[in-house]
Amino acid sequence: MIPPRLHAALDAVSAATLVLLPRALRWPARLSRPLALAGLGVAAYSLATRYSRGQGRGIDLDRHRMLDAAQGAACLAAGLREERPGPRAFLTGYGGFSLAAAALTSPEGPQGIPLPPGATVAAATIGPDLMRLRCGIVNLAFIGAPGAGDRAWFLVDAGIAGAASFIRAAARARFGSARPAAILLTHGHFDHVGALEQLAREWDAPVLAHPAERPFLDGSRSYPPPAPEVGGGLMAELSPLFPRGPIDIADRLADLPPDGLVPGLDGWRWIHTPGHTPGHVSFWHEATGRLVAGDAISATRQESAASAALQIPRLQGPPAYFTTDWQAAGNSVRRLAALRPRAMIAGHGPALAGPGFQAALDRLADGFAALGLPPDSRYASALPPGSDHAPRFPRDPGARDGRGGADP
Repeated sequence: MIPPRLHAALDAVSAATLVLLPRALRWPARLSRPLALAGLGVAAYSLATRYSRGQGRGIDLDRHRMLDAAQGAACLAAGLREERPGPRAFLTGYGGFSLAAAALTSPEGPQGIPLPPGATVAAATIGPDLMRLRCGIVNLAFIGAPGAGDRAWFLVDAGIAGAASFIRAAARARFGSARPAAILLTHGHFDHVGALEQLAREWDAPVLAHPAERPFLDGSRSYPPPAPEVGGGLMAELSPLFPRGPIDIADRLADLPPDGLVPGLDGWRWIHTPGHTPGHVSFWHEATGRLVAGDAISATRQESAASAALQIPRLQGPPAYFTTDWQAAGNSVRRLAALRPRAMIAGHGPALAGPGFQAALDRLADGFAALGLPPDSRYASALPPGSDHAPRFPRDPGARDGRGGADP
């Protein structure tokens, strides 16, 4: 954590560097003018910042960090497009510096639970008919045995934008030319639906989601603004830049049936796990104890860019910057823990299995107020410190007879 006085001094140096250095080096106006304006912008929002915590006029440090991260990302992107070596080095270096400053002044995110080495699963396959496919910062899943016939397998989620060819190639390697019976969605955030429209069209496949998620998938409504104040790292600080507008796949969209079954997918059930989004669902195979959790549970610190990129194992609640109902989120973690899953594919992080994973999940469920909640979030303001006030699921009703469960 950078001390406030040092932070203010670094902001002054940054502003002066952006204004003076390009002119001193006689860079062309196409570079020096925008950088000078950026420097004046840094000076302006720095002068308006309250560098100490507490009430008062001006910009608080949470908004200041967001501005640092945004202008750092913009400089980094401009540097990667710049052809001249000197300006390229400056822009990428300054962009990296600004992003690092935002990360180093970010408060700690949700605590989470470290996982023992034996809790992670190195193999991509979790049983004969379930495969995890990492797609950048996010996971998706194939449900179906290798070589399953046409319309005899399912895709869960559709990754980030631009991933269609990657997902298609992985599907071809596992299933040949066979098309999926359907694409199942845990929810509609940008990193889970990036290739959805293209793949659904190419495969002529229906898309199944919870009815409460429909407005975000039929063009009706955008997701609420993110909460970068949750802290934890650059992913949280940059979250205001992430897409949250709806996509429109109304012509292919169908509701998951209310009985919790997935048509054509024997042995699997869907479970409503809201909190991260209103219509978030997870998929559960009771006979083998396998869980596709989506973003109801994370297996890495998704608020940290380094953890998200490297998938460093750690058991967490949902990605905090996009979670809008923390009471429901804690409730959903407890509901999934009550199922006693033996193996799990989360939306982010490595696959997990075994006693070490189960023990960590029990700890997260029992201590969600201390271990799962962020220190600050506009969406957790109603929850007093030390209490999540979420009603508990001592045991999921459907789990008693091995059926999982849909909406509680």
